[in-house]
Amino acid sequence: MTKRREYGEAFWRAFLSIPAWSCVAAALLIRLAYAFILGSRNYQIDEVGFSAYARFFAETGGIGFGGHAAATAPVPPVFFGLFFKIFGENLFYPRLGHAFVGAATVWLVGRLAERLSGSARAGRLALALAAIYPFFIYYNGVMLSESLYLFFLVPALTALAGSIDRGDAREAALGGFLLALAGLTRAEGAYVGALALAGGVALAVARRWPARALAAALVCWVLTLGAWSARNKAVLGEWTLDGHGGVSLLHGTILYDRAEEIDTSEAMRAVEAMPFYQEALKLPPAQQDAAFRKAAVAFMLAHPAETFWQWFRKFVAFWRFYPRPNKAYHQTVHSRPDLGLKRGALTVISLLFEPWLILGGLWGLWRLRRAALLPAALFIAGTAGIHVLVVSMMRYRLPVMPLLIA
Repeated sequence: MTKRREYGEAFWRAFLSIPAWSCVAAALLIRLAYAFILGSRNYQIDEVGFSAYARFFAETGGIGFGGHAAATAPVPPVFFGLFFKIFGENLFYPRLGHAFVGAATVWLVGRLAERLSGSARAGRLALALAAIYPFFIYYNGVMLSESLYLFFLVPALTALAGSIDRGDAREAALGGFLLALAGLTRAEGAYVGALALAGGVALAVARRWPARALAAALVCWVLTLGAWSARNKAVLGEWTLDGHGGVSLLHGTILYDRAEEIDTSEAMRAVEAMPFYQEALKLPPAQQDAAFRKAAVAFMLAHPAETFWQWFRKFVAFWRFYPRPNKAYHQTVHSRPDLGLKRGALTVISLLFEPWLILGGLWGLWRLRRAALLPAALFIAGTAGIHVLVVSMMRYRLPVMPLLIA
């Protein structure tokens, strides 16, 4: 046992002697090489939509789609649109930008782990895992919002945890501001961020976090999100952050079986023929979204047993360890999500990482059980809960993986 302990200590000494910057540099090189391999074609169908928003920003300097202003999370259109404006409409250049975002996030995950655990070993191990975690690398290479979301989310939760530990109001303000930017990158981040901050309210009530620190976080969070909502009120006539929640809820209810068994495009063609959808299209965009939400809620109330079965299936889809073997992915000029890999290879890659990272991460959060972890734990629960209500798949678990790795 003594020899084993000595070998373990020797390993950790050698591991910790590796400079953190070398892990970050390796992460950057991996992501840059991946961007060069992917080139400029589309791999995910959603890249078409992000390209359209980026094109609008590059041409007009505004946030919109198809020639009209729109309510959507503004960070991805601005980030991708800047590359389109400078280099033209070529997905290769945003991918290069994503490589740097991803490498920075690797370093931030190490900081998060050290803050949550209080251990330099845990921080360095999390940094190394984040550098090679295949799904961080994958989403760093596609022009979607996940990588940018993590870039703001991880330091937000780090700052909030630090403020809870030390009572620092400035750190809390930074956490609230970054959490709002995460919500302006993916709209779900605003709702899950509210739940995380509700945990902060509970800590303040229990006198585990100073009220002035909580107030600083809330003010920065509310003002940042409120500024975007005010823009939408001025331009579109509605106080809103994003105009896609209703459609997402339709996909998770009325269209769920068709989208799961066939594909999303077929599900959309089916709903576009429905009378309520045709009537909703006559309304302004914000009212359309409200009409879609109303139809989805009406479906859930009218079909409670089916709704609970959908929720169970979506819960399983969110936490599953490997891609569904029976899910059809149509290869087109706009879609090649598997990058040419066989389903069996994707399953093996997933099983090498997902089970022990997920189970080990959840166990670690439970084992530590300290006040600074409450916003992070609520973020995990809230993200899973949102996707039980709307659309769920392994992709949407990505935002909680930094917390589980940490």
